[in-house]
Amino acid sequence: MKIAVNTNSLRKKFNNREIVELIRQVGAGGIEWGLNGLDTIEADCKEMKQLSDDAGLEVISFINGGKLFKTEEILRWSEPVAKTGVRMLRVAHPWYAWDYEEALHQPDRYDDLIKMTRDGLERLEPIGRQFGLRYVMETHGSSIFASPVAAHFLLKGLDPEVFGIIYDPANTYIEGFVRPRGAVEVIGAYMAYLHIKNVRWQTTMKTLPGNRERKVWFPEKCALDQGLVDYQEVFFALNCAGLDPWLSFEEMYSEKDQIADEIRTGIAHLRECFADAPKAPQEPFKSFNR
Repeated sequence: MKIAVNTNSLRKKFNNREIVELIRQVGAGGIEWGLNGLDTIEADCKEMKQLSDDAGLEVISFINGGKLFKTEEILRWSEPVAKTGVRMLRVAHPWYAWDYEEALHQPDRYDDLIKMTRDGLERLEPIGRQFGLRYVMETHGSSIFASPVAAHFLLKGLDPEVFGIIYDPANTYIEGFVRPRGAVEVIGAYMAYLHIKNVRWQTTMKTLPGNRERKVWFPEKCALDQGLVDYQEVFFALNCAGLDPWLSFEEMYSEKDQIADEIRTGIAHLRECFADAPKAPQEPFKSFNR
């Protein structure tokens, strides 16, 4: 397994040197660096790449890299990243609504966002080739990339050397779920890497007009072995497709002094799931489709 760590949640608790040392200590080999913004991108890219190189860590991607439908903005992100030799840059896709409250105030039509996305991707294709970059997008709730099927639909016909998908199984349990084997198959050549975390559903009470209350469900972060995602099934899906992508731990939820143990425990769980996952499909059952 190729283990990496995403820095976005870590940056709230550690400086860059501390992040690199933590990742090295837990035994990961890669890092997914969150950039701060265009004002400091040149210096950030150089520092982050140098710190990673010195620690023997591979920078699998830079993230927070601008909105894919704003071509001039992406150009400004692309050149400094390309200069480091890092191949992947995560870009933002249009967002729709995280929940009912946001949907109440969403001014954009979904089909307009689809067109905005496709037009932006088509403009980016020659830019990616120019810089030797692969622009990657995450299966993420509240966006039009929530489902692996939607991501496939939006990227279909575009060059998988220029575009890729970050498959986040936990996100798809919140919105856009496809069973892991189907998700991996439909992502196919666009597979960039995986985000690793887990979630479970919890309830809370929502206050309504007239001082009424109603029970509603919400997703809660949790340990890898306590949530909805069965990573044995995820590894089975990857085995069937013959894929061995980076697995990047994202959104650590522990207190600062417990984060290293959280990641180590998560890695141990992944190793167990990897060992238990079948290497190929089992004896077929009678298919409904035949």
